[in-house]
Amino acid sequence: MNRFNKILFVADGTAGEKTALTKTLQLARDIKAKVSVIDVVEAAENFAITDVAMDMISLQRQLLKIRKEELVALAKSAKPRGSTISIPVIIGEGKDFIEIVRTVEKEGFDLVVKASGKPHVTGMLFSTLDMNLVRKCPCPVLILKPRKKISHSKILASVDLRVKDKTDRNMDRTILELAASLASMEKGKLHVLHAWHVAAEKRLKNRKGVQAAYKSLSTMLRDMRKVEKTHLEELAGEYAVGSADTHLIKGEPENVIPRFVRSKRIDLVVMGTVGRSGIKGFFMGNTAEKILNNINCSVLAIKPAGWKTPVK
Repeated sequence: MNRFNKILFVADGTAGEKTALTKTLQLARDIKAKVSVIDVVEAAENFAITDVAMDMISLQRQLLKIRKEELVALAKSAKPRGSTISIPVIIGEGKDFIEIVRTVEKEGFDLVVKASGKPHVTGMLFSTLDMNLVRKCPCPVLILKPRKKISHSKILASVDLRVKDKTDRNMDRTILELAASLASMEKGKLHVLHAWHVAAEKRLKNRKGVQAAYKSLSTMLRDMRKVEKTHLEELAGEYAVGSADTHLIKGEPENVIPRFVRSKRIDLVVMGTVGRSGIKGFFMGNTAEKILNNINCSVLAIKPAGWKTPVK
């Protein structure tokens, strides 16, 4: 976690954000990082009528002033008792995630933290702003599940050994490095998981006349599992994770990971959020999105090195 020097905490009025900010300040203290707090106020509409336009400008200025005062009060209330640290407050104006991303780019923040938005009726933990930040923010994003006291006693590092690209291999190491660091700071238990599957297997199972091919595939799957198990244990071993906490589970990640999170009562998932299909783009991987829609815990979302935001 010492790779983070400037943390931007997003305060949008979400319930539980004071606890989340307190947690962020504790983290910043441990890694000797600086924290700023930001909120974005929607821009006032433009009116052709002069008198109305002037009134709107006046109201907007008052709203910005009030919101800044609220953020200053929030920052003060979240600070440890007796602390004299300074917490700068930033008020943006415009579309929330766009202004936050622009601030990250302009000011060089290397971690964004936010309390998760109000849960949807579907049970999803993340709000629209949460998801937009995870999709489009160039630096890692930590979304904290609100609780009376936020702690992460069980942490999951989700890695993907199928990739061959050097950037993706480095990303797995970044995921593990951050997860191991957090587990150490929180005195928590670290699990490492790789979900694997072969897409052709289901097709071969459900078709007649391919018994020989399926037998060959079964042999290949057995051999593949041995190889992936070795690679996973080697990678996890670099971060002192024992075999008992290293999990190679057959199945599609969007099914395996949420099920594992529920069964082990994971508090925090550290995972990549850009598709690793070899296609370079600006959109969050479809698999990652499905996983986030089906878990109910804190998430630290990581992008590959060199990834560029689509926000201009």
